[in-house]
Amino acid sequence: MIGSSKNPDIIFVVSHANTDSMYMPFYYLYLAGYLEKHGFMVDIINHHEVTAEKYFKMVVDEIIKKQPRFVGMASFVTDYASVVSLATEVRRYTDIPILVGNAHPSIAPEDFLYDGSPFDIVVRGEGELTVRQILEEYKKGIDPVNIRGIAYLKDGAVVVTRSRELMDMSECGMPAYHKIDLSWYKRPVKFIIRRLATVGAVIYTGRGCPYNCSFCASNSVWKANERTPGRALVRKRPMAHIMEDLRILEQVHGFDFFYILDDTFGIKEDDITSFCKAYRESGLTMLWAAETRVNCIRSEQIVKLLKESGCIQLDFGVETGSPRLLKEIQKVTTVEQTIKAFDLCKKNGMRTFANILLNLPTENEDDLQLTHRLLETIRPTFTSVGVTQPYPGTDTYKRLGKTIRKEDYANLNRLLPPEDYRLSKHKLNLDKLLYSWFLKYKVVAPIENNLFNADMRYWHKILKSKKRWAYLFFLIKDLCSTFIHYVAFFRHLLRLQRN
Repeated sequence: MIGSSKNPDIIFVVSHANTDSMYMPFYYLYLAGYLEKHGFMVDIINHHEVTAEKYFKMVVDEIIKKQPRFVGMASFVTDYASVVSLATEVRRYTDIPILVGNAHPSIAPEDFLYDGSPFDIVVRGEGELTVRQILEEYKKGIDPVNIRGIAYLKDGAVVVTRSRELMDMSECGMPAYHKIDLSWYKRPVKFIIRRLATVGAVIYTGRGCPYNCSFCASNSVWKANERTPGRALVRKRPMAHIMEDLRILEQVHGFDFFYILDDTFGIKEDDITSFCKAYRESGLTMLWAAETRVNCIRSEQIVKLLKESGCIQLDFGVETGSPRLLKEIQKVTTVEQTIKAFDLCKKNGMRTFANILLNLPTENEDDLQLTHRLLETIRPTFTSVGVTQPYPGTDTYKRLGKTIRKEDYANLNRLLPPEDYRLSKHKLNLDKLLYSWFLKYKVVAPIENNLFNADMRYWHKILKSKKRWAYLFFLIKDLCSTFIHYVAFFRHLLRLQRN
């Protein structure tokens, strides 16, 4: 082992803002799995249901006790303040080098590197190869200019080294599930296969997206890497790795469902066909869902194949019913493709989830009416509605025409529509607009009927599950909490109307 028997080479710390997420910290799980494969000792700190103050103390105590060579953190723009506060607290008690990566540091390393910053190195883009080189070569006080894919502070200026090449996905290895407490993730929730009660896990079958939607920052990580000649931005994990990952989740850890959270699952029909064939041949029985695009679901044969392979729901980023706005946001889909994809799903008994965005750039009231018309046509099983936010690193941010202060990053939440970030041309109150759509499309309702809108395969899986009583308790509890939440929501809406 490269580290000693007592001291980890690196401890990854989940920010307090994400500790109670229903999604496992997959960025750390993949990193840890890769590093362990190469002989490094890795720990992950991810305590649940504690206050920020208590969590910070637990993190500091564990780092002081274990004395790792490095501490690693990750940040998206909305948890920036939480990550910086956590790193600052760690720095108060130790001079162990702190790394930070993921989307936000890849886009804007200068937000993390400044005089007095608690961070030593920003990991830009894909992390595995870069973190491995850091663990092998970096020593505090030595200029790390020869480490690719990083940024650091030198003489008050941010130094960005040459970008790291994209890795071969066959080198990735298995996620290190043994490094976290999986009991937290083996409870029924309705946020894995979205709006359906499941004990489910999230997996990736590949990385990258060939599209450039103007509001999306997901590709910023992969595009921070150097494109290797002949290697596509979108890379698939070896099918044997995917099936082994799923086998571990079902047979070792007892999950009933899984969700494919690729940036875009099924870019090529062959990808869908290959996955479905391999999954059917594996003998695994988890039911599943996937996030995809309407232009990827073009034939009844594909929908039937998905359903026969255990897929019970497809999630689509519909965004808008306005052809003009679809072009404006570079979605590269059409209203006709949306209607066709939802028709195919409905015809074959596939649940659908449609994501809608309000406050799109140049949006007017006619565009909103076109979206209403489209939703009336496609009638998704569940409709999610959010407000477009100008995330740093996106074209939408550039169009905002002003700089968002670091102190305000936490406001970039799709359920919080501050007037400062208005992108639409209409002058409708964004709060009232959002909440009125919540009511119209039953995003918030006294009873969430779609929780029970599933085929017999789903109910058969629930009844056979070892966690069947946990499912029953969850459904009863959710009915009560949903009604209470609806009452509070309706009161808030009345206050908005009065104002």
